[in-house]
Amino acid sequence: MSEGTVTGWPLLISALYFLFGASMYMGTMWVLKFFLYPTWRGLTPETEAVHFAIPTLAATRFFTIVVPVMFVAGAVIVVSEWGSSRVWFAWLCVAGIIFLTYVGQGIIIPINKKIRAGEYADVEGLRALLRRWMWLNDLRFYGSTAMWLVIVAYLVDKGQLAAVFS
Repeated sequence: MSEGTVTGWPLLISALYFLFGASMYMGTMWVLKFFLYPTWRGLTPETEAVHFAIPTLAATRFFTIVVPVMFVAGAVIVVSEWGSSRVWFAWLCVAGIIFLTYVGQGIIIPINKKIRAGEYADVEGLRALLRRWMWLNDLRFYGSTAMWLVIVAYLVDKGQLAAVFS
């Protein structure tokens, strides 16, 4: 089978950009899980604006710019690897960013809006929303980690990096 037609700099830039986006996504999810979740279990309506709203709005703004370019980069990698066995790495990268975007935009953002708008009865209502929010972000934690591993595996395979160490 012949490989796709996109090669050289466009492929390199796309793969490195996807790695950048995947690294930022995974890093954000790891920070959430290990550093912010413990403090958010104690959020109250009085502390939510500073400790929840500000970081989630900042992350949303950042990833609103990064993620669409990841879709383009993923498409370039798929086209580039069409006809080779590496196309599966590319498809898994694209599937990963689709999954993460669906969970984030489709399910988590509406919960963010409810929390920021104060749409809960009391502290327990806020904590119930946060528990659901954390569970959904756990899905993104594992998904972003898997996506990062796939793009790294692609780059290792593409560059035949394992052979360097044998």
